[in-house]
Amino acid sequence: MLVVEDSPLYSPEFFADDDPWAYLADLRAHHPVSVHRRDDGYQFYALTRYADIYAAYVDHKRLSSSYGTMVDGSYLPQKDSASGRMLIVTDQPAHTAIRKPIKTSGFSREMLARVGRTVRRNIHDALGKLSVGDRLDFSTVVAPELPKGVLEVLFGIGPGDAHRLLEATRTMIGYRDEVYAGTSPLDALVDAQLEVLEFIDDLIGHRLGSGRTDDMIGFLAQCVADGTMPRDVAVLNGLNVAVGGNETTPHTASLTVHTIDGERDQWRRVADGDVGCDVATQEFLRWTSTNSYVQRLAVEDFPVGEHVIPAGSFVTLWNMSANRDPDVFERPDEFLIDRSDNKQLAFGAGVHRCVGAPAATLEIQTFLEELAAWDKAFAVLAPPRRLRSNFMLGLTELQVEVVDAKEFGT
Repeated sequence: MLVVEDSPLYSPEFFADDDPWAYLADLRAHHPVSVHRRDDGYQFYALTRYADIYAAYVDHKRLSSSYGTMVDGSYLPQKDSASGRMLIVTDQPAHTAIRKPIKTSGFSREMLARVGRTVRRNIHDALGKLSVGDRLDFSTVVAPELPKGVLEVLFGIGPGDAHRLLEATRTMIGYRDEVYAGTSPLDALVDAQLEVLEFIDDLIGHRLGSGRTDDMIGFLAQCVADGTMPRDVAVLNGLNVAVGGNETTPHTASLTVHTIDGERDQWRRVADGDVGCDVATQEFLRWTSTNSYVQRLAVEDFPVGEHVIPAGSFVTLWNMSANRDPDVFERPDEFLIDRSDNKQLAFGAGVHRCVGAPAATLEIQTFLEELAAWDKAFAVLAPPRRLRSNFMLGLTELQVEVVDAKEFGT
């Protein structure tokens, strides 16, 4: 088995300035299971083949989520401090007990319909303010409108509070990037996390006082009131939904605009109605693979092909590599906007598949529908600035110019 010392997979700079796609493709082809070490003693096994990653996702008994889902979440194989209380770091059977009220209150058909209407309004309004010739940073002006709509509905807050919450969660995920965290990343991370926790705790307190239960926070507050959910669990899972939803879709939207600019002929097929936005959405999710990996801990020996990952080992499941696996996707390194039977793993699989996947998919599809109907388009002016993170693939700057849709692609 390949052992990589001082692996680039630890490096945020590598993901921002180099080509992690090519590096992972080489691992997938020649070393689908490998060990990645760092000089401080931290190491993890990396899975890069679709079949192995899918099998790892669905084996939630031997691969635990309770020890943190990010590299450096813990230097030792010990449970996350929120394990058993926050959905993303909780194993069965507690996982189902926490997931059910969140899914019921936040991602029901009725709530998704409300989310869709609000997201569409926000995107439509943002695009409507733009004129041909305008130049702007798409990543800061338009992209945040997607998750703001979700926050407004699920958390029952206004646009201003939604924007504030978005900024704090963005710092939590992108704390290694100076654009978000300045020169004191760990301080910024702690401050942002405390800000979000206090904000959500205040919201729950208000709902307990008002009795309002028509959004996710209100429903969780009712669970606190009737004794079926401790208050700290409600707060932690409010944070879990906020962070998970806020940071994926803005980056996906920015990467989507960048991709459209480079694939104008293919985008024209969507704008002309030849390819449905639902089909295109799945390909954008595959192509961007915003959440690059998740981490698990093997609590039992875990066989992968001819290898056995020993109990007590960290294991990383590289979604971005799975989504370019030639054993699953024809011409995987090409963007094909009409790709059918798209088995992308952008949201994971199994019991830990992202609870907000339906909302995130809805956000991107709604965004595409509004773009396709818009009489203008975004032309990229300069290479984007990529986020310095090995966990989240995204853009912290995307300079664009608004152009006439009829001239886009000519």
